[in-house]
Amino acid sequence: MWLLVPIFFLGFLTPIQTAANSRLRQAVISPMVASLVSFTVGTLFLAIIVLCEKGSLLIESELISRLPWWAWFGGLCGLWGLTVNIIIFPKLGAVQTALMPMLGQIGMGIIIDSFGMLQSPVFPFTLKRAAALVILLTGIVMIVKRKENAEKKSNLLVWQLIGISGGAIFAMQPSMNSLLSIGLYSSVHAAFVSFVTATIMLFLLVVLIPRDRINIPKIFSFDRPWWSWLGGIIGGTFVTGFAFFASKTGIGLLLVTSICGMLTNSLIIDKYGLLGAIKKRIGLLQYLGLVLVVIGIIILRMN
Repeated sequence: MWLLVPIFFLGFLTPIQTAANSRLRQAVISPMVASLVSFTVGTLFLAIIVLCEKGSLLIESELISRLPWWAWFGGLCGLWGLTVNIIIFPKLGAVQTALMPMLGQIGMGIIIDSFGMLQSPVFPFTLKRAAALVILLTGIVMIVKRKENAEKKSNLLVWQLIGISGGAIFAMQPSMNSLLSIGLYSSVHAAFVSFVTATIMLFLLVVLIPRDRINIPKIFSFDRPWWSWLGGIIGGTFVTGFAFFASKTGIGLLLVTSICGMLTNSLIIDKYGLLGAIKKRIGLLQYLGLVLVVIGIIILRMN
């Protein structure tokens, strides 16, 4: 049960990462450039840790051939999840942009656990897990329930499915990175490889999209808070932690516990207007939803 504490903390950090990347985006205008800067900072941060841990960033050819090819591309799953959020936000609004990927994450996490996909440990889908899933989803819907005009648009099914797909593909990343961490004997090295893959892909996208040219002066301007640079570092910590814990708790429990941490901090940030966020009223419905999420996690852990 103690493993859930650091996993909760990893999720707790996620809204801080989002706030930092949002502030960075305000400075560089382009969301793709902001993501590139964030991933680059995370890559450098992880590179320093790997060098301290192993003395080298290089990977032995024997280790490369021993691992399945798909284990090296976990970073693309994380990148897709990030990109989907950017795409669907104008179409769905903040609430559904939070909810749809969560549904995808939890659903794919249960599938991975039930069938042992991506060489993950098998955690059978029992009636108790089904009940926990219903409680979790109910709690999540209650927490993110808001009145927003953006959500009253019609014909949103396609965008909702895209949002769910983003969460589902993102949920595959911990299993891939977990296998990679076992093969490389280091969770940090696995996270580094993941970040390098995503950073290279982002760089290619920024170069290929004319309107997303990199503006170096804007990136290094000093008219924003220091914590706007923390997004990449938090992201690197998040991916490293997920790679370490995935094989110990199962993907389903890992994801829902981190989501609980994310929702908890989101409520705190909204309630007090922290990190430049607009102060919002948090009602009884949101608190009850958080209680349901915690109950669902406890039931999953007892399964």
